[in-house]
Amino acid sequence: MNLLEQKLSRIDLNLLISLSVLLKEKSVSRAAERLYLSQSAMSRTLQRLRDLFDDPLFHRTATGIIPTVKAQHIENLLPDLLQKLESIFQSEEFSPATCQQHFSISMPSLMSHALLLPLTQELSKAAPLIKLTEHTAKTDPCKALESGHLDFAIHVEKPADINFISTHLDTVTPVIFARKNHPLSNSKVELEDCFKYGFLDFNIESDSTTSFTNPIDTMLIKKGFNRDIHLSSSQFSILVEILMTSDNLLIGPHFLMNATVHKKNVTTVYQFEKSSINNIDLFLLEHQRVQNSAAHQWFKNIITKQKL
Repeated sequence: MNLLEQKLSRIDLNLLISLSVLLKEKSVSRAAERLYLSQSAMSRTLQRLRDLFDDPLFHRTATGIIPTVKAQHIENLLPDLLQKLESIFQSEEFSPATCQQHFSISMPSLMSHALLLPLTQELSKAAPLIKLTEHTAKTDPCKALESGHLDFAIHVEKPADINFISTHLDTVTPVIFARKNHPLSNSKVELEDCFKYGFLDFNIESDSTTSFTNPIDTMLIKKGFNRDIHLSSSQFSILVEILMTSDNLLIGPHFLMNATVHKKNVTTVYQFEKSSINNIDLFLLEHQRVQNSAAHQWFKNIITKQKL
C-alpha cells in the first residue's frame, strides 16, 4: 500500500481551495473572480476536479450550478480541513498557562539540585501543564539535541557547529567540599593538602566518539594535580552521603550545597581564586530546530533567569 504522502504528492492541493470557492459561490464565473482567474481557467480547474474525484461535482441550472451528493459530502469536510491547513501557516500563539509541552533537558548532576527546584517551582506557577524530564549530562549532547531527544542541554563547552545556539548562563569558580569534622576543616588549607585525600566525582554520560576532559581536571592538571577518584556517580544524594561519612572530598561550584538539606553538615575547605584559569563557563545549548518555537523560547527564558 502506498504511503499517505505518496498519494497526496500526486494531488494539487490548490484544487481544494478552488472547490471550496465553487461550493460557496455556486457559479463558475463568480468563483473565477474571487480567485482572480479567467473563466476559461476556472472551467479547466473544474474539469480537473471532476477527474480527480471521478464525479461531475456540479450540474448546471438556470441560476448557476448545484453540487452533486459527492460534492456535498466534500463540502462538509472542507471547512475543518482548510482551517487546519491555515493553522500550519499562522504564527504560533503561545500561552504558558495552557501550554502542555513536554521539555527535556540535560545538565550536570552538580547543577540539578541548585537549578531544578527553583525551575520547577516557577513552572508550576506560570505553566502548570508543562512536563519536564531531566537527563544526565552528556560529554557531547549535540546528537541528542539534533534528534529531538533533548530540547536543551547545560554544558561547559560551546559547539563549533553553527546549527547549535549557545547562551552563556554563568561563570563559576570551583570550591572543595568536605564533611564538617574533616581533618582539613580546622586548619588553613593549601591546595596540595587536599590531594592527600581521595575524591568523589560526578558522572558524565560518555559518547565513545567524542573526546572530552572534565574542565575541573583540565584546571587541576595545569596546576600539577590529579584527583584520586574513589567513587564516581550520577546520584548527587549518594555522593553527599559518602562525603559526610568519609574523608573523601568533592569539587564543585560554590552553590552546590545551597539547595540540599545536608549543607549544615558540609563545609568548604578550599576556595579557588577567581581567574581565567580557574573559572568554568556554563552554556545553555539548543539546536536551531527550536528557534521558531514560542514555547521553547519561553522555556529558555525561564532557565536563563534562574540564579545559580
